[in-house]
Amino acid sequence: MSYTSGKQEAIRPCRRDDVDALAGLFARSFRDGKGGGSTELRRYFEDVVFTGVGAGEEPRSRVFTDSTGEVRGFIGIWPRQMQLNGRSISAAVAGSMMVDQPELHPTAGARLLRSFLSGPQDLSFSETANGISQRMWQKVGGSQLSAGSLDWLRVVRPAGTAVAAAQHAFRPAGLMRPLASGFDMLLQRLDRNPLALPAAQDGVHDVEATAADIESLIPELSRTYTLYPDWHTPSLSMLLTHAEAKERYGVLQRRIVLDRNSKPVGCYLFYARRGQIARVLQVLALPEHVGTTLDALFRRAQELGCVAIRGRADDVLLDALVARRCVLFHGASTLVHARDKELLREVCHGTALLTGLAGESWTRFVGGEFA
Repeated sequence: MSYTSGKQEAIRPCRRDDVDALAGLFARSFRDGKGGGSTELRRYFEDVVFTGVGAGEEPRSRVFTDSTGEVRGFIGIWPRQMQLNGRSISAAVAGSMMVDQPELHPTAGARLLRSFLSGPQDLSFSETANGISQRMWQKVGGSQLSAGSLDWLRVVRPAGTAVAAAQHAFRPAGLMRPLASGFDMLLQRLDRNPLALPAAQDGVHDVEATAADIESLIPELSRTYTLYPDWHTPSLSMLLTHAEAKERYGVLQRRIVLDRNSKPVGCYLFYARRGQIARVLQVLALPEHVGTTLDALFRRAQELGCVAIRGRADDVLLDALVARRCVLFHGASTLVHARDKELLREVCHGTALLTGLAGESWTRFVGGEFA
């Protein structure tokens, strides 16, 4: 189905012969024009857009074409089957939306969004919306999830965190890392670090997990939310395979938290790079063990030499994050939309698992080589 306006401008399903154009569009939109001709980037677009699309089926992702037929915009759409208070609903997450030369195509973004929201899904959502996208969603009846639009930061090495943050804006600041490391070690030896982590509870510990271990545990722990993926459409194994590669963030750590009886009560996945800020992909835990699981995550990141830990909040994690002296700040917005307003109220008033593996953060477009 196409949505047309004017002579030849159109919104249509993405095709395999669009891949080269999408790679170039992505490079111009997010990488200052670099790497648009990369074979790996083109291959990755083909993988994430067309994997799981059967013969004769159209992918859900959409492109905007101008009056000459050239691809000038794109919205990634990833279908999800989810559980809401015990019943199955169809959902779809909007990934990165890109428009080439938006000043020449001022309505392209809104038209791409409308084409997504008019799809067959019961629930539409995004975890990576910027301010412009948020305003477009809200104009058509979308709602922001407040807790899900917050990032959190737990500092464990104050001087190292300052240097790591400065390095993003001014790369030579990294030369100060040895001095910062020495200062943080001195604070620790003098027991003067105001952000020191508490000791682990007796008997509670965490262990390294295989992908198979995590795959079996995540569905069980997800049930603590009122809305969560069924982890079959798409498969959790596929999402974890994609999530393994985040070159800019570091190596993916998979850990399971065990109670005194060695029963799994939580798990977490994060990317670690020594001297940098760890980036959390997912934290899941039984309600009474959310704090315990966060504590294990913080200690593990510190052991690996990370200076701080950053992740995404939600309604289940929020109280425990605040109690653990995490700094909260606005990240990208998590937005939801449903034509059924009762369904939308049900989602907004419950607890929703829509970030990390449930959203778009499993792709290499977030923290990977292409970011």
